[in-house]
Amino acid sequence: MKLTRSVSYAVGILLRVQSSKSGAPMTATAIAEGCDFPPRFLYRVLRRMVDAGLINGISGPGGGYSLAKPAKDISMLDVVNAVEGPLVATELEPVNRKQKKSIAAINTLCAENAAVFSQELSKLNLLKLATNGK
Repeated sequence: MKLTRSVSYAVGILLRVQSSKSGAPMTATAIAEGCDFPPRFLYRVLRRMVDAGLINGISGPGGGYSLAKPAKDISMLDVVNAVEGPLVATELEPVNRKQKKSIAAINTLCAENAAVFSQELSKLNLLKLATNGK
């Protein structure tokens, strides 16, 4: 279970789109101005979040990106699942038969921690992040 930089990009994009005062869709150019990451990743992450139903992509003049649902309804677990797929606990393979029980104990611990981590991510939403966790 490891989060990649794509999650940081996704959170940055969502916070930028959420901060739009006008409520009008925000162009990719405007989103990129507020985020410090390579533009080539912007479209990849935007596409994944559109596909996951976290943001709407509107084509044409006046188009851009907007939140697909209220910020309080976008959990960080939704974001992780959108850009990385479901969280999966690391699963080790024993290198010899004598290690089987020891490795099974470690795998159980990893699975339990992944479940707790997923549960906590589901409680943290975009609105809380936008207000610095308050």
